[in-house]
Amino acid sequence: MGTTRSDDAQAVRRVLAGDTDAFEVLVRAHQEHLFRLLSRHLPHAEVAEAAQEALLDAYQSLAKLRDPERFKSWLSAIALRRSADFWREKSRRAEHGVDFSSPEDMAWLEDAMQEDSSSRFEELTRRQEASRLVEALMEGLSPEDRIAVELFYAEEYGVAEIAEMLGWGESKVKVRLHRARKKMARKYESVHGRGEKP
Repeated sequence: MGTTRSDDAQAVRRVLAGDTDAFEVLVRAHQEHLFRLLSRHLPHAEVAEAAQEALLDAYQSLAKLRDPERFKSWLSAIALRRSADFWREKSRRAEHGVDFSSPEDMAWLEDAMQEDSSSRFEELTRRQEASRLVEALMEGLSPEDRIAVELFYAEEYGVAEIAEMLGWGESKVKVRLHRARKKMARKYESVHGRGEKP
């Protein structure tokens, strides 16, 4: 069950006053939100570890929180930075193409190959291809641009909400979204050919 902003502020002040057990109040109140948020930005296998690291970061940096009533937004920003770090590291390793080396890809492939119904197989293939196309288009984005795009289009947050969550100005959010859209459009055209239908 969640807490109010004043409940959060009270718990933060208790932790800062030396009552470290009060941090458990914040964990219980916000862990579900944290897992939901991270699950939209990270592969499933990465969510639990990223959530633990975000909570640890929040605990260790709690004295830097200027407004204790904004704990939830502040924790969300920490979690989103963790997501950005993950994608930054993944892009450094720059694995291109699909080799079905991950358990998720293998599970999908086995499921699809064992499927008797050709229409079901085609539907699985279409969904997988759409997911991979989106992933491929987002591959070239910086981690920050990627998160801004996901928050705006997939999760339908407004520009002001994204700015608050990420600690950016609204103009920075707008610029990043505009730049990301152009980059994704160019990549789509290079993959599918200018003027061709997907």
